[in-house]
Amino acid sequence: MSTRDYAVAVLVSGGVAAEVVCCVGLVALRRAVDRLHYAAAGATLGPALVAAAVCVREGVVSSQGLNSILVAVLLAVGGDALTGGTIRMIRLGEHSGLESTAAERERG
Repeated sequence: MSTRDYAVAVLVSGGVAAEVVCCVGLVALRRAVDRLHYAAAGATLGPALVAAAVCVREGVVSSQGLNSILVAVLLAVGGDALTGGTIRMIRLGEHSGLESTAAERERG
């Protein structure tokens, strides 16, 4: 095995390990707000490591490398937008508004 193969194996293993940790966190935690932290990490860290592995294996300027980078970026942006929207809806349901906690304390 070459150094490139070892690097790909480490990156893929890291991506799989990150996804396993995120899945365990989703199952283990009870509150939806806490679960969102693991869901957001699952949409960014794992795909980024797998995309890096594809880029190391196939090259960044290849079709596969560019596609893997595009997918990782779309997952990260889409995951962040979805997490932000979900947390807003949870906060709206729990507190009947989107004001900050400091503003709520001032209102009394």
